[in-house]
Amino acid sequence: MFAIIGLTGSLIVFWQPLDALLNPDLFRTTTGCALSLYRPLDDIVAAAQTHAPDKGKLRLLTFPNPERPVFTAAYEVPAPGTDWDDRYIVFVEPCNGLVTGSRFYDSQLRPLDGPLMGVAIRIHTSLLLNFPGFWLGNNLISFGSVFIACSMLIGVYLWWPRNRRWLTALTIKRRSSRERFNYDLHKVFGVFAGFLLLVSLFTGIHMYSPWTEWIDQGINNLSPVTRLTTGATSSQLTPGKKVISAEQALKIASANIPQSYPISLAFPGDEQGVYSITLKSDSVWDGEVIIDQYSGKILQLYGPNNATAGDHFLGWLFPLHTGQAFGLTGRILILFLGLMPILLYVTGFIRWRQKRKSRRLHISKQTTY
Repeated sequence: MFAIIGLTGSLIVFWQPLDALLNPDLFRTTTGCALSLYRPLDDIVAAAQTHAPDKGKLRLLTFPNPERPVFTAAYEVPAPGTDWDDRYIVFVEPCNGLVTGSRFYDSQLRPLDGPLMGVAIRIHTSLLLNFPGFWLGNNLISFGSVFIACSMLIGVYLWWPRNRRWLTALTIKRRSSRERFNYDLHKVFGVFAGFLLLVSLFTGIHMYSPWTEWIDQGINNLSPVTRLTTGATSSQLTPGKKVISAEQALKIASANIPQSYPISLAFPGDEQGVYSITLKSDSVWDGEVIIDQYSGKILQLYGPNNATAGDHFLGWLFPLHTGQAFGLTGRILILFLGLMPILLYVTGFIRWRQKRKSRRLHISKQTTY
């Protein structure tokens, strides 16, 4: 399981450019299309609505970025007998406001359908085992990751040099036998990758229940977490009052996190729903502004500029998990880190076979004599 999660994790580090490479027609833009030439946001939304799937409800608009140069509008379509709706994506060119295409993305009952990168993400996050009413994949990853983290800590304890011979413990012996080379390879790669793998495991565990709630509450006890200490985040239903537009909501959010760029805008799900706008600034982690859909009042402002120590700690977790916290270097590091579990499993299995063979030979010799 750990090896599969690691391999798919390596694959999706650069999932957006890979998706664009595999589907060039969906991501085509006009020559010279720059931010200053983007169509108004409400025009983009209107264009996406012309290609909305039957019974589809617009839930999320993702803004262009260097790896994904078009707007993507995510629609949810009712899927009876499932825990979540089917999802479809409509792609809109930002400068001419034309739809470049649409595609089915995700269904709980058909986890292997949809684009390759979407399937890879679902394997990484659920092993394709989240069944209606029973999310087996989430539970396996959630509790399995904790077990693996404990196993790694035990492995580090067993490796820890008792005689302080650190150089010997951290080197691969040259001109050694195949058995010794495999042992040293497993030992050294395990130690050097161990710390980073533990960080990756912890940041991943935080995404799954019940650990999300426990970790968040634990941090909140040490330093207030804005998301847990602010009041209700639902819109105040006002009879006769119209819903503000997506563009109005974006302007309100951007004004409160200056020098930021929008990443996504989530639409209200019902009459008491809210706009939720995620914005990128110079900080490692992203800010979020939650807005009443009728009055435009800010219900919650969660961002690096007004963050507590608890906010910063939790805000860093996802960028650390993806490597984005350290830019391209960090993402490349995560790509190679995802290959470590399979290497450790292979060298560990070979070591087990070697010890088993040695034990059999020893027993055979004792029997002979």
